[in-house]
Amino acid sequence: MSKKGYFTIILTIFSFTGTCQFYSKKKTPLINFNGLYRMQHFYVSPGATYMIPQSSPSEIKDLKKRGRMGILLEAGAYYIFERGGNVFNYMDYGFGFKRLSGSQFNDLDEKNIFKQNYLSANVNLNNIWQLSNKNFLQSSIGANMDFKISEKEQPTPNTTDKLIFSCHLKIGYGFKIKKTLFIIPSIETPFINIKKWEQGKSTYGIFDSRYRPILIKLRFIWLKKLGKGDCPPVYTNPEDDARNERNYMQ
Repeated sequence: MSKKGYFTIILTIFSFTGTCQFYSKKKTPLINFNGLYRMQHFYVSPGATYMIPQSSPSEIKDLKKRGRMGILLEAGAYYIFERGGNVFNYMDYGFGFKRLSGSQFNDLDEKNIFKQNYLSANVNLNNIWQLSNKNFLQSSIGANMDFKISEKEQPTPNTTDKLIFSCHLKIGYGFKIKKTLFIIPSIETPFINIKKWEQGKSTYGIFDSRYRPILIKLRFIWLKKLGKGDCPPVYTNPEDDARNERNYMQ
């Protein structure tokens, strides 16, 4: 099995780690579902990108590749599922900007450098594995759609599409800083590209090389307390729901 296959399998296992909750009987809950907080609010996520060069059996001899750092900035909203959910505890969706950059050169010192700027939209399903009263692991599976707004590279027949659609996996380690603030550093990469479709590859073909996008994010999530005029969420017992449904049908 290829390194890419092992990488994808490991991340997939982390993204489906059984039933994960926001709380544990032996730990103080990360979030208290007692009606003090809204189950949705906003987040911001600055970060960096890096394009990891990939080996290819058909690559040109004496061709060297380098990854380059880029920037990203993202903001969006989240929604916590009822009582913290089961397998997935919350979802989020956001919009942002990111730059992907890299280079390739040969023994003649002929260098090609690309810098691609994108506007991006994404959605994620997340689960939480609580480690302590204030620390947790987060694994996520999601999708992103990226629209290229500018590009700086030498003319080449091989580059990314104007519009990219990918599915990605993400792993993070979170900290509860205070009652209403969480910080989650994470690393994200695609596991399949839907557009540009290249036989199920999860890397990007640019120039004569392939690169794996790595997104390093630092997410800040705030809880918002309910206002005086807000109604707290009401959770019902499934048995009561079934009983009420039977009564309504009589």
